Amino acid sequence: MAFGVFSLNNAKIITLPILPIRELVLFPGGRVPFVVGRRASALTLERSVKTGDQIVLLTQKDPRINEPTQEQLFQIGCLAHVESLIALPNRYFKIGVRGAARVRLIRLLGEEECLRAEAEILDEPDSEAWDYDFGFESQNNFYQAAAEFFGRNPDSARLLSIDQVKELPLNQAIDAVAGLVNVEVHEKQRVLEQIDIQPRLNAVMSLLQMDSDRFSVDRDLELKTRQRLDEGHKNFVLNEKMRVIQEELGKKDEKGEFKILRQRVLDAEMSEEAQTKALEELDRLEMMPPQSAEATVSRTYIDWLLALPWAKFADERLDLDEAEKVLDEDHAGLDKVKARVLEYLAVMRRLRDTQNIGSKSEPAGPTVEVKAPDREKKEKEVDSDTEPARNKTESIASPTLRGPILCLVGPPGVGKTSLARSIARAMNRPFVRFSLGGIRDEAEIRGHRRTYIGSLPGRIISLIKKAGVKNPLMLLDELDKMASDWRGDPASALLEVLDPEQNASFQDHYLDVGFDLGQVLFLCTANVRHNIPEALGDRLEIIELSGYTPQEKNAIAQGHLVPKSLERHGLNDMNIRFEDTAIDRIIQAYTKEAGVRQLEREIAAVLRKLARHSLQPEKGEAFDPVVTADRTTRLLGPEKFLETQPGDDITPGVVNGLAWTATGGDLLTIEAAVLPGKGNLKLTGKLGEVMQESAQIALSYVRARAEKFGLAPDFLEKKDIHLHVPEGAIPKDGPSAGITMAAALLSALTGIPAKSEVAMTGELTLRGMVLPIGGLKEKLLAAHRMSRKVILIPHENARHLEDIPNEVRNSLTIHLVSQMDEVIPLALTAPPEAHSEKNEEQVK
Repeated sequence: MAFGVFSLNNAKIITLPILPIRELVLFPGGRVPFVVGRRASALTLERSVKTGDQIVLLTQKDPRINEPTQEQLFQIGCLAHVESLIALPNRYFKIGVRGAARVRLIRLLGEEECLRAEAEILDEPDSEAWDYDFGFESQNNFYQAAAEFFGRNPDSARLLSIDQVKELPLNQAIDAVAGLVNVEVHEKQRVLEQIDIQPRLNAVMSLLQMDSDRFSVDRDLELKTRQRLDEGHKNFVLNEKMRVIQEELGKKDEKGEFKILRQRVLDAEMSEEAQTKALEELDRLEMMPPQSAEATVSRTYIDWLLALPWAKFADERLDLDEAEKVLDEDHAGLDKVKARVLEYLAVMRRLRDTQNIGSKSEPAGPTVEVKAPDREKKEKEVDSDTEPARNKTESIASPTLRGPILCLVGPPGVGKTSLARSIARAMNRPFVRFSLGGIRDEAEIRGHRRTYIGSLPGRIISLIKKAGVKNPLMLLDELDKMASDWRGDPASALLEVLDPEQNASFQDHYLDVGFDLGQVLFLCTANVRHNIPEALGDRLEIIELSGYTPQEKNAIAQGHLVPKSLERHGLNDMNIRFEDTAIDRIIQAYTKEAGVRQLEREIAAVLRKLARHSLQPEKGEAFDPVVTADRTTRLLGPEKFLETQPGDDITPGVVNGLAWTATGGDLLTIEAAVLPGKGNLKLTGKLGEVMQESAQIALSYVRARAEKFGLAPDFLEKKDIHLHVPEGAIPKDGPSAGITMAAALLSALTGIPAKSEVAMTGELTLRGMVLPIGGLKEKLLAAHRMSRKVILIPHENARHLEDIPNEVRNSLTIHLVSQMDEVIPLALTAPPEAHSEKNEEQVK
């Protein structure tokens, strides 16, 4: 911005084009360039250039407004001459203007294209008439402040010097300096709005003071920053000089921290690869300044390598009788899992005995085991009841058997996670748990590479460090609930972890060295088997856990749930006792599950009420510690689940099926109705694609044998069939309801009711063959629970009956069927042929 002196005419009120400007204040005598882009402003500028008119520049109060009104403009502006005009693309113009005089806006004139306004030219005060004697000190202060301003701002000094300012009249000198100070627009506007010299001088002095304060703050910040940088550079130089001096004198510091770290690396019994990596990283760390970020990263990496149990093993309990005792104490039933764990322990015992025999013939071999320092004596035998966390040993040799990778699959609440803890206790191994539910990032398994800020190892290595031994029991919980997205597939990352042929050299991205996971006993849990990726499931030894029978639930409640709940509620001293009938009532009327989780909640609800009654006895009643079946109903309220029992009220078209769900087995009632129509089959109940196809197959089977069942060949031409599966909000799918649908259709079409005590399951083909199904144990448990005594199952499922508990199998009459023709007489109250003959007699 440059300034000059020029003369004006004596007009007071003028009508001229106006230009609203943003983030800019023009003073009389100042020159400034800016860009015009708004359509109305561009048209106004073009017309004023053609006519040679001056323009009025008014600053906007809010620069974001495109079409400001009179109230949105500052009322004091500047009259200006257009000195230069350069056309830019897209009807933009770059103009240079020179301020002439202050003007006051009177009113805007409403014209469609150009912006015009009436304005009053404000007379400048006579500087010579100003009382210099009164304001001499103020004027000197202004010149001194202006000189300091130019000293702080070399760019402004190149446009205007302090000598030029002193040659100007005082009013013009104030405007010249105000136009150069870099402050907010409203601060400059305050100077522009001052007409008299003294207020204008006070306003510009305020601007100069603001500039001085800002300069002081910036200078202090820069000085402090430079001091800190200089201090860091000084420390770096001194450290480098000290290191060079020590190298020249041959006195490298091996007695300090680095010597201790180096010795720890050598004593950690790492693998050769890990030890080499740790020593290389330690050499790099010695060369780094301690304050550098790289030094922190290297030190953290070395600490992680040293914290891992490269050669520490838990002192496993290989006493099979003691292990079996621990497993039976914690869990009732689950014989398959217990047998598999005991088989593993038996093989480990045989391997250890073999190694001990070999060590007698080779006395020079390495020591197998060294007791941990917390033992009183090295020769003292291990107490079998000691907790695993207190029973760690440091070993340099271990049996070479790779740990099995077991996967427990079953509905919620059957004790998968608690069983894993019991196995760890039985084997005397530390227990660590990794919940995989909702995991989407591969780095959760393998860790992040050290190039990332704040990187750490994955959860597998972190849990090994937490366990403190190389052979913990690691539970991978909720294996079927992993997900994948753009960050990777955790299931694929687990392939290396759970493969016995690969996990001997597991590579974590952070460690970047192999770590042997072969001694870890991995135990996985899942609710649904088919949700486990196929490649991952191929590496697992799947063990199915079915739901508990009512008798097993009662035993678990009396042996485990009730004592644990009494302890949690502080009622051990109250001699509270649940009768077996009370537990049975809770199981039948207040829970509907394959496991015992809800049963534990209901027992806790009873105990909470008893705890209150013990402190606030009911009126006229003494505290009774015995919980009976009738009392259970009073404490828990109305029954939550009412089981339907077989009765005499039977309706044609209603047949009982059996279904498998993620929470165990359930009774699945299928309803069929025949309506007037055009041969359509309507399916409701939120059925999946496979179940819909089973309904089509059932209908085709009935139509193909219509004559045999006493139905007219064209029985479907004027009828619609509606097939419904209740509880329509719950999705259902699978082929095992095929024979149930066929029986329901045949019952509805013939009018012959189905037997209410019969339930069935099996897949149906068009030829009428009954194919095997899955989840037989859960389905039979549901039939037993719902008092269905006659069960029809596929003949090929006979081999699975040995898995059914004896009390369930003895209470049911199970028929093995291989053809639908065998199902019909067992399911319906009368054969369809007899019904057909009866209809013919009625017609005659």
